[in-house]
Amino acid sequence: MKSNLTIDNTTTIQPSVETSSKPTLTRGLLWLMTITTGIVVGNNYYNQPLLGLMAKDFQVSEAQISMIAMLTQIGFALGLLFIVPLGDMIRRKKLILCVFVAMIISLFGMVAAPNLPLLYVASFMIGFSSVVPQMFVPLTAELATDDKRSAAIGMVMSGLLLGILLSRVIAGFIGEIWGWKMVYYLAIVSMFILMLLMGIKLPDVKPNFKGSYGQLMKSLAHLVRTQPVLRLAAFRGAMAFAGFSGL
Repeated sequence: MKSNLTIDNTTTIQPSVETSSKPTLTRGLLWLMTITTGIVVGNNYYNQPLLGLMAKDFQVSEAQISMIAMLTQIGFALGLLFIVPLGDMIRRKKLILCVFVAMIISLFGMVAAPNLPLLYVASFMIGFSSVVPQMFVPLTAELATDDKRSAAIGMVMSGLLLGILLSRVIAGFIGEIWGWKMVYYLAIVSMFILMLLMGIKLPDVKPNFKGSYGQLMKSLAHLVRTQPVLRLAAFRGAMAFAGFSGL
């Protein structure tokens, strides 16, 4: 059977070849990413309403236990800086699944820590690894079509903000009834389920950066120096988050 079609003996039409192998963002995948974003970001905020319960368990002062919330946020900031850029260098799906493994181990460390210093380490690592939502935002922009990109990003960001707000309420409620460790046990189960779903549903997007990790980090510094709009957006984001945290 011939693979070419001839029209009027003059025009040859080659078999259609897909111009792009980029996966598409389906509605189901968008909802999965939105829900995952909301649940994962909660890892950074579960501890805030639970600090009093933790202080009683470890018999330490409020000042000592409050370090947990601070270390989680410091870890989160460093994760944004050092992990999220790897999405341009490593296959996104592989990176996200590896980060899920790190989250699960860190959450286990939180409930298994026998003393305050190890609790500090686990808290830092929870924040450092809970950066999947910030990987989903650029991934959503990349997978969505031009006409639906803004709406898709807005949906993922809505999941992010709802997760930040609701995680405190849910954690406080569960902690008062079943204890603070139950919050983290449920988080471990949630992360495991979401990791399995990501392994099944998340498309494998090829990286677009070919250099080394050092070159990747240098490119971030170059962007900050040369893009005033980026600097302004970063400043606005920092001020908004500072205001929210202060409130």
